Amino acid sequence: MVIFVHILFKVSPSRAARNMLRFPIMRHTSTFLLAICSLLLVFGCRVESAPEAKTTAGYDYQVVVLCDDDVWEGDVADAVCDLLEEDIPGLVRPEGYFDIAKQTPASEATEFDKKYGILLNINIIPSTEAPTYSVRENVYATPQLSLTVKASTPEQAAQFLWANAEELREVMIASERAEYLKGAERKPAKQLMEDFTAATGYRMLIPANFSKANPADESLTWYIRDYKTKAQYIFAFNTAYNPEAGIQSASADIVNAINAKFSTISSKDVSGSRMQVNTYRDIAADIVEVNGNRLLELRGCWEVSTDYMGGSFTAYAIFNPETATATVVVFALYAPEDSHRRLMHELEDLIYTLE
Repeated sequence: MVIFVHILFKVSPSRAARNMLRFPIMRHTSTFLLAICSLLLVFGCRVESAPEAKTTAGYDYQVVVLCDDDVWEGDVADAVCDLLEEDIPGLVRPEGYFDIAKQTPASEATEFDKKYGILLNINIIPSTEAPTYSVRENVYATPQLSLTVKASTPEQAAQFLWANAEELREVMIASERAEYLKGAERKPAKQLMEDFTAATGYRMLIPANFSKANPADESLTWYIRDYKTKAQYIFAFNTAYNPEAGIQSASADIVNAINAKFSTISSKDVSGSRMQVNTYRDIAADIVEVNGNRLLELRGCWEVSTDYMGGSFTAYAIFNPETATATVVVFALYAPEDSHRRLMHELEDLIYTLE
């Protein structure tokens, strides 16, 4: 089997399109009203604190860029768009890491603008010796990340953004991840988590509303969160691997192992169908660090043979050289009518609770 490593070709939006970003996009603002409960003082009574009220505007993975118009013209706009709008590898349709909700000078930002969950500030200060970035939390709203890039010239700011795009992007993604997990951890599926630990030897958060499926292969653990028009899947299994091959060269073996497990799953409506990794499309391979462990990450698409089903998947392999085994966790999504970015993040974020 041939493993294709993805190559991203970035097409920058036109200058005119970027200028249009100055016009705000109206969004629904969610506010959680907290109720304060009065309890009688009884022996052994414990009151759990309510979650902090959310006051941010906009949706997840939206960014307001606070940048003067004369700075925005030119390379800074290119660098910011490359940073935020680069396509996420492995999704069935092109989707950027973030959406730019609006670009506006900080002096002209409205109170609503300032309440977005992520603010990217581009500050040009001629006396700046070397470009830097800093992070502040909950400046104008909760939860909120305010990331400020400081440079002496627009050209220097652009070069800094390009050179540090991966790091800056991860800071913003980690902020979104932490907020999602904070909410998911309040309602865990405890029985499924115990089942996952028994099957894999690892503990991982599994949110409520997932249910356990019963695959034909009893060595495959499978959980489903089913909606009317979409579904999220979690698969887990153990497999053998060659420790001498190295993590990266093990990619083909892991894909083969995933396909072997997927082949036991078929569409109930189509005889002879089976689930499989789509190897005709790029599979992006990377090494990521999670809680001190180096994991192989694979991103790509899955499909059902002889049927019109398919979607995005992200797989993680945790290697144990002592036993020559790997624990593989696969997150997959079927959502033909929806954006995959947020729904896949909901799944992928769970791997960061693995221990």
